[in-house]
Amino acid sequence: MSNIDDERQQSIQPTRAEEYEAQFVEVSNRVERLLRRAIWTGLALLIAAQLLLSVPSIRQWAVKVERLEGIPFERSGPGHGS
Repeated sequence: MSNIDDERQQSIQPTRAEEYEAQFVEVSNRVERLLRRAIWTGLALLIAAQLLLSVPSIRQWAVKVERLEGIPFERSGPGHGS
C-alpha cells in the first residue's frame, strides 16, 4: 500500500517541467503586459507630438526648417554679385 501512496504523492506534485512551464507563462505574461504598455505609450506620444506640430506657433519653435522656410538663399563669394 505504501508504494501506491508514494506514486499518488508524486503524481500530485508538479514535475520540474511543469514548474518551468508555469514560471515561463508567468514571465511571458509580464513581458507581454510591459510591451503592450510600451506600444500604447509610444502611440500616445506620437499622436501628441503630431497634434502639437499641427499648431503653427509650436511648429515654428520646434522645427528649424520652419524658421528657415521663405528666407531667400543668399550666395556669397566671387562672381555672385556681392
